[in-house]
Amino acid sequence: MKIIITESQYKKILEQELDLIDDVDICQTGIDYESFYPHYNIVIINLPNNNVQEREDLYKKIENLNCDINLNNIITDEVFTINSKDIRITNSEKKNLFISKSVYENKIFPYLTKIEQFESFIDSTPIKKALELAFPNNWKIKTTTHVAGVVGVLPIKTAKNKWSIVNFFNSKQSVIRKIKMFLVRDYKNGTFNPDLKDIKGSVINWMANLFSDINSSDMIELVKIQETSINDAYSQEIKDSQKIRNVLHPGKTVKISGFGTIKDINLGIDVTIGGVTYQIKPCSQIKFEDKFIKVSIGGSNPNDYTKNPVKRIAFFKDEDMYVFNNNAISLNGNTYTYNKSDMIYPKTI
Repeated sequence: MKIIITESQYKKILEQELDLIDDVDICQTGIDYESFYPHYNIVIINLPNNNVQEREDLYKKIENLNCDINLNNIITDEVFTINSKDIRITNSEKKNLFISKSVYENKIFPYLTKIEQFESFIDSTPIKKALELAFPNNWKIKTTTHVAGVVGVLPIKTAKNKWSIVNFFNSKQSVIRKIKMFLVRDYKNGTFNPDLKDIKGSVINWMANLFSDINSSDMIELVKIQETSINDAYSQEIKDSQKIRNVLHPGKTVKISGFGTIKDINLGIDVTIGGVTYQIKPCSQIKFEDKFIKVSIGGSNPNDYTKNPVKRIAFFKDEDMYVFNNNAISLNGNTYTYNKSDMIYPKTI
C-alpha cells in the first residue's frame, strides 16, 4: 500500500527531523576541540573544522545552560569538565569560544598530560631554529636590509628576493596549531620519542625533520595554509596602500617595504608613500569616547609602534579608512587608544 502526502506535509516532517538534529543535548555530548590557545587574559577553545556561524550557533545552545560540559580533545583523547557558564564568546569578528585564564589554570592546566608540555616548545624562536637546521644551504644570515631567513626554497611568488613561505611559520597561529597537532600524532604513534633531558632540543629536531621534507603531506598542508594567508595579506596591503596614496598623497610614489626586510619586520614600516612611513592594520571596531578614540584590530598582532620610526598608523574596516599619528597613548590587548587630536583622516567624524 502506498501513502501519498502533499508537499506541505513533507516539508513539515522534514522540519521536525531537522529540529531533532539541532536539539542536541550539549550537557550529554560535550564539545569536541583541538587545542587551547592562551590569548592575554583569556584562553580560546580551538574547535575542529568550523566557521563563525557554527561557533555562534553552538554558543546559543550553551549560553542559557547550567550544567557540566565535557571538553573532548580529538587529538589527545583528553577530557576536561567545566561548567557551561565558564564558556563565553568573543566580541571580535572571529567569534571564538573561550574560557577565562583562571578557569584554565584551575580546572585544566594541572591535569594536562606530558604532550602538552612538549607542545609549549613549539613557538616563534624554536621554529626559526628548526628552519635554520632544516635548510642549511638556503639559510641567509641577517644583512643591513634583511633579517635572517630561508631563501630560494618554496619562495613567495611575489617576492623578488625569493623569500620563502616557511619564514612565516613562526607568526601564523593556525600553522603553529597544526604543527602541534602533528607533534601529538607522532608522539601517540611512537615516531616522536623525546629525550626527557632535552625536550626543547628534541622538539626542535623533530620540527627540522618535518620542515625539510617539503614534499610530505604535512608540509604541503602547512604551506597551503601559510601561502593563502600571505597572498591575501599582500593583496590587501597593496589595495590599502593605494587608497592611502589616493586620499592623502595624490601622485606620490608607493614603496612597499617587502618580504623579510628589517623595515617591515623590525621597524614596523609596511609602506612609505611620498616619504611618509605607515603601518597598516585591520580595524574590527572603532569607538569615539569624549577626547579619545579606541581602535580594536581583532585577531591581528597588536604591537606598540610608538618607539619605531613609523610616522602614521592606518586602520581599515571594509572600505573605511582611519589614519592616526603614531602617538597611541595606550595599547590594551588588541585595542589602541588615541587622542582625537591625533586623527589625520577623516578630518571630522
